[in-house]
Parts: sequence; C-alpha cells; structure tokens
Amino acid sequence: MSKKNKNVEETGVINAPLNNAELNGDNNANLPAAQPKKGKGAKKNEDKVGFGTRVKNFFKGIVSELKKVSWPTAGKVFAQFGTVCFVVLIFVLIIMGFDSLCAWLLELLVGTAA
Repeated sequence: MSKKNKNVEETGVINAPLNNAELNGDNNANLPAAQPKKGKGAKKNEDKVGFGTRVKNFFKGIVSELKKVSWPTAGKVFAQFGTVCFVVLIFVLIIMGFDSLCAWLLELLVGTAA
C-alpha cells in the first residue's frame, strides 16, 4: 500500500479540501454556534437594527449607487433626443400614410355600395 492511499484510509476523507484544516477529529471547532430558535419563547435579538436605521441605510445605499452611475454629457443627451424625435417623426408619417390609405379604401368601398 502506498503512502498516499494509507493517509486517505486513516483520515476517512477522500477529495476533501485541506486548506488550513485540522485532521484531529475536532471538526466542530470552526463551525459557528447554533442559532437560537425563533418562536414564542425566543428572546428579542439585542443586535437588531431599528426601523429608522434601516430606512436611513436604504437611502444611503441609493445615494452611493447613484454616485457610481456614469451620467451622459449634455451634448450626448441632446444628440440622442434629436435621434428619438427623428424616428418618431418617421413613424408618424408612416402611420399617417397607412391611415390615409385605409380611409381612402373605406371611402371607395362605402361610396360604391351606396
């Protein structure tokens, strides 16, 4: 039996990460303490943050995120505004043309039926 296989059999662990781990059998030493159960008999958590503090932190988070936003320059905004207006104008003309065509066809259809 090779030394590698012997170590695996001794510890009973295969493919376990061994970074900063101890193999002395005291595996619960690094685990967090058990959380108390919540219910009728549970005590209030003394570390709980109040409602006002949570609201204040929420708005602080909003402000910090808005500071991270890459805002466009005024020139870029006006250029995009011009592009949007041009595209809207093109679609208005297309819809007006289609509406006029439908109105003409309806007039032709109603005019011949009467």
